[in-house]
Amino acid sequence: MLEALVRRPSTPSANPPLLILLHGLGADEHDLMGLSRELDPRLLIVSLRAPLEYDFGGYAWFDVRWDADGVHADAQQALNSREILLEEIEGLSHELGIEPSKLFLGGFSQGAMMSLGASIARPELFSGVILLSGRLLPEFVAGERNEGFSRLPFLVQHGIQDQVLPIEGARDIRSFLQSQGCPLTYHEYPMAHEINYESLVELRDWLGRQIG
Repeated sequence: MLEALVRRPSTPSANPPLLILLHGLGADEHDLMGLSRELDPRLLIVSLRAPLEYDFGGYAWFDVRWDADGVHADAQQALNSREILLEEIEGLSHELGIEPSKLFLGGFSQGAMMSLGASIARPELFSGVILLSGRLLPEFVAGERNEGFSRLPFLVQHGIQDQVLPIEGARDIRSFLQSQGCPLTYHEYPMAHEINYESLVELRDWLGRQIG
């Protein structure tokens, strides 16, 4: 069981749409919940804590190291965390006592990588996926794709000035999703490794359209 924060919808319904948020490296379940004030009031929002403690504080989905060649992920930890995440997602409806009308998954940085990995493995679980300031993990995109993956809509956002995960990571994601035929909304912003207000407004509006 992963630790979680839950925000119930301010517009109640028997089967609300559900948004699951995944934080980045060194953060926790509180990190992205601040976005909830700006998002659709119909959403039931769950922010999950990654399973691994990070050496420098907070939590991680997998360990990373930096060197002159870039950022290197612990691939086995990432695959293990994906299994934990998918198990958690599959059990959330029972834990929350609801059957969501739609289920969205989104994350920032490492959380974006995990969101893409989970959607590749089990696309049938999701109604849409949000990838903020992430990049591709080769271990997640290797192998055959479930035929349902190509119908899954994605929102991808990234800062042109991002020095933590450079913009090329988002462009690789864009190329991958286009090659799979996925419905894609892609936007680059004049920002660093962050979510600014303009990108948040686009995120809010995209989710509103997906909810319908």
